[in-house]
Amino acid sequence: MITAVQPEKLLKELEHVWAELGKGHPADALLRACSMTMLVATTDPKDEVDLKNTLADLMRAHPGRMIIVRIVDTPEPVLSAEVTAQCLLAFGGRQQLCCEMIEIRASRDRLADVYSASLGLTVADLPVLLWVKDIRLLNESSFQPMLKLARTVLVDSVPLGPSILPALNERRRAGWRVKDLAWTRCTAWRETLAQAFESTCLQGRIPEITKVEIAYAGANPSVSGLYLRSWLAARLPQATFEFVPCPARRNGNLQALRFHSTVQELELRAVDDATLEIVTNSLTTRVLAPARAEADLIEEELSILGNDSIYEATLSATIAPAPINQ
Repeated sequence: MITAVQPEKLLKELEHVWAELGKGHPADALLRACSMTMLVATTDPKDEVDLKNTLADLMRAHPGRMIIVRIVDTPEPVLSAEVTAQCLLAFGGRQQLCCEMIEIRASRDRLADVYSASLGLTVADLPVLLWVKDIRLLNESSFQPMLKLARTVLVDSVPLGPSILPALNERRRAGWRVKDLAWTRCTAWRETLAQAFESTCLQGRIPEITKVEIAYAGANPSVSGLYLRSWLAARLPQATFEFVPCPARRNGNLQALRFHSTVQELELRAVDDATLEIVTNSLTTRVLAPARAEADLIEEELSILGNDSIYEATLSATIAPAPINQ
């Protein structure tokens, strides 16, 4: 354990870790891979195992240097770090794919020091992504220096709901590339809708849709539901939208999308946690859409190179003043 976060010492420790890992193995047995630096800011003292498992799942497609910043609440200032390497057997071979992991523990009053140290720990000339696992940190003044470390910020807005969206949009307008897992969870619904409109009798008759109902379970519509409304409204400017409560058939807030037109009705609805159902006047079709693990959602976002113009437009439209029943 290093009690002062000095980048040069941590990097030397990493070299020592690699040397120890390589002992007794052929020179090509360990593949030291790095395509990015991922910083993860977390405040949950109980997520250590789950978080490292998620990062391990990401390693195969997106190997990199993982820097976990674990923010702790203690009466005394805390700043310490340790280094490890994590290895997985590469697909179709005998090589092990290995990535570096640095875990920093810090109290909030030492985050400025963490920022300074992290500048020397990011891998030169490679992308840097900051995953703010506890989205509440975005509103904390002590955390603001950390946001300067990366121009790509990954969040999950669900815990705070719509109230955090203006802050995300401000970051976007200031030049950050914002990625929200609440939007990523819409992918199955968006893709299934696209297929439905291409293969049903509503093909070519989208302008005739007059009303869309978004059914949700819970106290209020979720961020994902609000995102879908904005995304659909940009494509159905003639339609009105209404959020309606309903019983839960699937884990999560979003339960169904109902499209009303002068010639046809279409509903995309949850059947269970693994299935969606497309219902028209004359046909019912089921499609597999299992709930996705956090690592799968993050991997989808990492696969998007550059700005996601569709999400950015959706985020901007979602925070625009508009009634829920429009």
